[in-house]
Amino acid sequence: MVRDRAWLRTGLGVFLVLMGSYAFFWHSRDWNTASRLMLTYALVDRGSLAIDGLEDQTGDRAFHEGRYFSDKLPGYPLLASVPYGLMRYAFGAKPHPLGGPALAFWPSDYGVTLATSGLLTAATAVVLMGLALDLGASRRAAVLVALTYGLATPAYVYATLAYGHQASAFALLASFALLSRTGTSRDGPRAFAAGLLASYAAAIELQVGPVSAVLGFFLIAQCVSGARRWDATAAFGVGALIPALLLLLYNMLAFGNPFDMGYFHHATAQFARVHSRENPLGLQGPDWSRVVPLLWGRHRGLLFYAPILTLAPFGWALLFARRRWGVAIVSLAATAAVFGVNLSYPEWTGGWSTGPRLLVPLLPFAMLPVAALLAAPGARGRVAIVAAASLGLAGAALMLLFQGVGARLPQDVLDPLIEVVWPLWTGLGAPPRWWTGERFTRTLTGLLAGPRLTELPATWQWVQFLPLVVFQAAGAAWLLRAGEEPGDEREVQPGDSGEPVL
Repeated sequence: MVRDRAWLRTGLGVFLVLMGSYAFFWHSRDWNTASRLMLTYALVDRGSLAIDGLEDQTGDRAFHEGRYFSDKLPGYPLLASVPYGLMRYAFGAKPHPLGGPALAFWPSDYGVTLATSGLLTAATAVVLMGLALDLGASRRAAVLVALTYGLATPAYVYATLAYGHQASAFALLASFALLSRTGTSRDGPRAFAAGLLASYAAAIELQVGPVSAVLGFFLIAQCVSGARRWDATAAFGVGALIPALLLLLYNMLAFGNPFDMGYFHHATAQFARVHSRENPLGLQGPDWSRVVPLLWGRHRGLLFYAPILTLAPFGWALLFARRRWGVAIVSLAATAAVFGVNLSYPEWTGGWSTGPRLLVPLLPFAMLPVAALLAAPGARGRVAIVAAASLGLAGAALMLLFQGVGARLPQDVLDPLIEVVWPLWTGLGAPPRWWTGERFTRTLTGLLAGPRLTELPATWQWVQFLPLVVFQAAGAAWLLRAGEEPGDEREVQPGDSGEPVL
């Protein structure tokens, strides 16, 4: 299916507003992000899977036969090797130095993170926009869904950090978007690409494997119902096999066994107690006492950090009432799968983070019922749009507060907003003793202003974020206004009905 030019222009606008917002922040690194980045640098600079010489820059590391490795799966570092390779060999960036402890800020960290987590988060928002239109939402409502996901949920934070969450979220949602269209002349290639993406998501983060399985069952259900030919399963399987073989090859080359992995060789005792050869993810039985703190509260509550998702249950009810079985079941199952894994993980808080870090891959799937609710006709739809806009503004303000101070708060701080974030913004509190960076994270305006910014009174240094807010407000206003323009019709190529099976 081909969208009209107005839709393409709006989608590009959403992408640029989000990328501009993510580019504004340059966060310091931590163990988790450094573990992935060190493998990226080792791959490109030395063609090595070992991170020897870089091991002191992260505690998230594995030790095997006298050599150090990243403890993470290779999916994200392999992806990040593409932009880092361009930085090194096309733009003359210097190789990452060996030896010595990590510095808080590296230019290569910024570029790699923006070109992976940032770009893929913006792309996820555009995919969400298209799915919202397929659910019957107006272009204005679809823009609202995309911007709210990208700026008013923890996706905003993790778009600016080198975790694998946003890369895997994009891969999973894009796989679903490909599978949601049947009866096209490109059925086989779509199924192949969907399998490739679903499998690669698990090569980035093994814990999203259950969502990859949900997508596979969705494809089988389509074949059973006659919506898709059975040979699509073969195309999906071939696509899924490629990342699986890539992961096995990496394990073989790094650890001498295709079924070995970094989680089996943790060099840091606190992680070795959780992960093992018998239980790579360290999962236990679900701890139901974690349900409430994972859903609500200023510590790690999903609905506090992504208030827009309070509309999701109403959207799911509407989807089931309208018999939109595909999107209802897949989005609910994907959300439940990620949530269930988090309930079963001993380090359920996600360590140093903003909100429930380990729930981030479910965010785009939980936004689908929100999109369905905004597509409701009449007064109900208008009320939903007003509610979504209000909740979106609240979430965006909260995310900006956390972004501004570096985005990662220790799991031991039970009320990070009140105990740390707000005092730092107002200048009424000094950074705590465990603080590893500056009071505010590095920003584009801060770098441009230089020492003049630090000369301002502490209570006024927050003004460095005003250009970002103005940019976002102007961009959102233009995009929402463009959503009211005519030209929402969508053309269909001959022989490509492109009917969404949602």
